Amino acid sequence: MDRANVSFDWWLITPVVLLVCLGLFMLRSVAPQQLVSQTIFVAISVAVFLVFSLTDYRWFFSLHLPAYALSLLAMILPFLFGISSRGAHRWLIFGDVFFQPSEVAKPFLLITFAMLAAGLSQYKQAKLAVAFLIPALIIFFQPDLGTMLVLTVGWLTVFVPQLPRKAVLVGALVLIILSPLTWFLLRDYQRDRLLTFINPHSDPLGKGYQVIQSTIAVGSGQWWGKGLGQGTQSQLQFLPEQHTDFMFATLAEELGFVGAGAVIILFGLVFNRIYALAFQAPDLAANFFCLGVLASLGFQVFINIGMNMGLAPVTGITLPFVSYGGSSLLSLAITFGILAAISRQGAGKIA
Repeated sequence: MDRANVSFDWWLITPVVLLVCLGLFMLRSVAPQQLVSQTIFVAISVAVFLVFSLTDYRWFFSLHLPAYALSLLAMILPFLFGISSRGAHRWLIFGDVFFQPSEVAKPFLLITFAMLAAGLSQYKQAKLAVAFLIPALIIFFQPDLGTMLVLTVGWLTVFVPQLPRKAVLVGALVLIILSPLTWFLLRDYQRDRLLTFINPHSDPLGKGYQVIQSTIAVGSGQWWGKGLGQGTQSQLQFLPEQHTDFMFATLAEELGFVGAGAVIILFGLVFNRIYALAFQAPDLAANFFCLGVLASLGFQVFINIGMNMGLAPVTGITLPFVSYGGSSLLSLAITFGILAAISRQGAGKIA
């Protein structure tokens, strides 16, 4: 067998492995009680990655419609059998394990968007719109604004190129004009987050508490950080969600500018490799999938780091590979397994 067909894309995998290891080190520092479960999630995700990376990605793409239907069904299940937390219906619970179907559904939805965008049907724009609106509405009513935004960015990346330039310009103008109306579609806590982003000090012990503590943590790390286990904001529980949404702030406090910078560099290497895969992919559907992943993952990283530094509203978006969460790791394992398969099968073209 050709060695190129069995080798892995280490330029893609290596920075991901380093990010996962860094996440485990940070979890051991701030939430050691979660370390065992996260390590188990990592082991399962590695197995899932191997399955997807060693399988012909075109087989998964050919099953995009059944996968899409099953994804929608899985996303509806939390309304029927899941738990309600703070008014949200996002999770299924199995013993002590919380599972978020909408998170794991993302790569399969992106596959569907990519296949529809690559099709020859004259109605593919309408199909793409419907294929997005159904899961977007389900996620909106869960509600999970963060996941919906990430999915929207991935969909727009493959949808907009299918439209005439005039339609894109008119659509953008309409969205700008109508954007103030979205305020009335938001729930009260989502409006509070936007107002808090504008002025977190208006309620420093309430709605603005997370943002203020996060920026204190990031700034107090300075160049080299306070050291693992020495961060006052995270270790003394001043910083809420220090191992999930605000893991970057925790890392910046304990490892400083150097550690935070290393995280950003590693993500930059990941993005650069996905970009290369996108424009040297074996077919158009793989190209669209890579671009959708690049845009949605880049948006997720940008928003998470931004909200940790007070530069973006708090949206509940975690930092990929680094933050605690089994559903996120499983989703990323599927996504990067497919990317690795695309790389492997296009090894003759991808330098």
